[in-house]
Parts: sequence; structure tokens; C-alpha cells
Amino acid sequence: MNKKISVISFLATVIVISGCAQEKPISSYDDAGLCILKGQAMGYGNTEIMPKIQAEFASRGELSISNADCDTYIQTGKQSAQVDMQTTRDIIDRSQRSQAINAIQGY
Repeated sequence: MNKKISVISFLATVIVISGCAQEKPISSYDDAGLCILKGQAMGYGNTEIMPKIQAEFASRGELSISNADCDTYIQTGKQSAQVDMQTTRDIIDRSQRSQAINAIQGY
């Protein structure tokens, strides 16, 4: 049972880290991807990357997509981040409940 708890804890950590990791330079995102990235940063509360994203928007000037489409992509990114964070919280909660039950049962 301890292996199961360790696996759950590991998965929760991976989800959190993968949600915050930036794998490629901001300049390599297409316009839709940049809007999604902005939404994800907002959803995760990643204030460190926001100035870089804003600078990239400024350097591009006019986007190849409409502002309305960009806003939709931003909302999609935010929602994605919020779902990821809720999933992580749920996994951690289940893991903690399992640990408590195991402690009570003497495992």
C-alpha cells in the first residue's frame, strides 16, 4: 500500500511541475499558443513569466488572430490550468485520506 501512496504522490508532483514548466522559448509559440500560454500563466498564478509574455505580445504588435480569438484562447488556457490544479489537489487529497486510513488501520 505504501508503494501505491508513493506513486500517487509522485504523480501529483509530476502534474504540478509539468503545469509550471516552460519547455520552449516564448518566441517560438504561434499567436494562438502565446494566448493560451498567457491564460495558463494566469490560471497557475505564475507571475514570473507574465512580463516575458507581455513583452512578446508587444514585440509582435498585431497578431495573426483577432483579439476576440486571443481572448478565447486565454480563457481556454486559464481553464486548463485550473482543471490541472484541481486534479492535483484531488490526487493529493485522496493520497492523504489513504495515508490516514492506513495509519488508523495500522498498515
